[in-house]
Amino acid sequence: MTIRFKLRQLEMFIAVAEELNFRVAAERLHMTQPPLSRQIRELEEGLNLQLFDRASSGVSLTELGKQFLPEARALIATCEELAARYSGGENREMLQLKIGVTTVVEVETYHQLPAFLETAMPNCKIEFRPQTTVRSIQDVLKNRLDAAIIGMPSKIDKLNTRKLYRDPLCLALPANHRLANSERVSLLALTTDALFWFKRELNPGFYDYCESAFARMGYAPQRLPEPTDHHVLLSMIANQGGVALIPCSMRNLNRTGVVYREIEEQHLLYIDVAIAYGETAQNPILARFVEEMTAFFQVRKSLA
Repeated sequence: MTIRFKLRQLEMFIAVAEELNFRVAAERLHMTQPPLSRQIRELEEGLNLQLFDRASSGVSLTELGKQFLPEARALIATCEELAARYSGGENREMLQLKIGVTTVVEVETYHQLPAFLETAMPNCKIEFRPQTTVRSIQDVLKNRLDAAIIGMPSKIDKLNTRKLYRDPLCLALPANHRLANSERVSLLALTTDALFWFKRELNPGFYDYCESAFARMGYAPQRLPEPTDHHVLLSMIANQGGVALIPCSMRNLNRTGVVYREIEEQHLLYIDVAIAYGETAQNPILARFVEEMTAFFQVRKSLA
C-alpha cells in the first residue's frame, strides 16, 4: 500500500491545527509560511480530504480535520516512542509525563496503573501528583502538568477532556445511625442530620452542580466543615455523628463505627472522572497516554 503522507507533514498539520494560524505555526516549526502551506496542501491531496477551512476571517478545522487530529497525534506519539525505544542503546533518554490526580478518587485503582503503563508505555516515566482538581486544572493551563485526572463537573476553561468512568456518590454514616441497617437511603430521610460539606472554592463547578441537585430534591441539611483528609472525616463521623457523601469507590476505606450505604438519588449525584489536557499540548506521548488510560478503565469496567 502506498503511504500518501509523511510524518513531517503530520507534524505540520498538528502545529497548524493547534495554532489555527499558518504564520504562527510556521514560526513554531522554524520555517517560513509558503512551504508550510504547500506541505499542508500536499497532505490534503494525498489523503483526498480537506483538513482546514481557509477564510479571510481565519483558519479553522473541518469536521474531518477535527477527527483526523487525535489520530495524527497518536501516530506521532507512537513513532516518537519507537524511535526512543531503539535509539541510544542503554543510554537512551526516558520520555516523561507529569500527571495530576484528584484526591477525591479511590487510590487503590491508581496503584495498579504504574504496572499497566510500564507494559503499555515501557520507555515513558510517568509521575502522578495527588492534588485537588482545581489545582490540577490551573497547573495544566500553566504547563506545569501535561494532563490531569480530575473530577467532573468542573470549570475546565479551554481544556480538552476524555471521560474515564463514572463514580456515583454514596453515604457514610455512623454505625449506630437509625438508618444504618437500610440497604438504600434517601437524602430526604436525613434532613435532620448534619452534612459534612466542602468549601466552594475547593471546586466551584462540582459544588454548584451538587447544590443545584440538592435544591431540586428539596434537601437542605445543616452543614459542617468537611476535613480534606478522608480518614479524619470518617473518624469524625464515627465519634461525633453527622453524615457525608463520598465517591462509591472509596468504600474500601474501612473505619470502625462507620457504614456506607447507597443513596436513592445516585442518578443525580456522581463524579465523572476524566483526563483533562491542553488544546495545544506539546508532549508527543500525551495522546498515547490518553488512549492507554481509556483502555485501562474500559477493561476495568468490563470486568466489574
